[in-house]
Amino acid sequence: MSDLSLPLRGLRILVAEDESLIALDLVQALETAGCEVIGPVNRVQDVPRLAKEERPDGALLDVNLRGRQIFEVLPELNALGVKVVLTSGYDDATLFPNEYRELPRVTKPVDQRLLERVCLASFRDPARAS
Repeated sequence: MSDLSLPLRGLRILVAEDESLIALDLVQALETAGCEVIGPVNRVQDVPRLAKEERPDGALLDVNLRGRQIFEVLPELNALGVKVVLTSGYDDATLFPNEYRELPRVTKPVDQRLLERVCLASFRDPARAS
């Protein structure tokens, strides 16, 4: 396979999603694009722990995990230097706290090509691009 068919080759992405079928779809989409997936996890408190242990290139995070919003751990992820893309069933960023409205996001259900483009733009280190 060429690198064009694996646009996210070499990226390690942490996935947080509490809906099992959506989590499976995200994992499959990311792996198909060449990623190594960390997780998925389905609890907010697991995200920073796994980010510290695994040092991912980025994190694809559902906004609401089991009734808790992911925003409470974003300062910790920022401090670790983990880049974040939000996933949500809502396309209205005004529902997010002001400081997180500009984060890249994809709306669920997730389109594979859009997911690849957003992850590539958000997580790929230009110095590592081939």
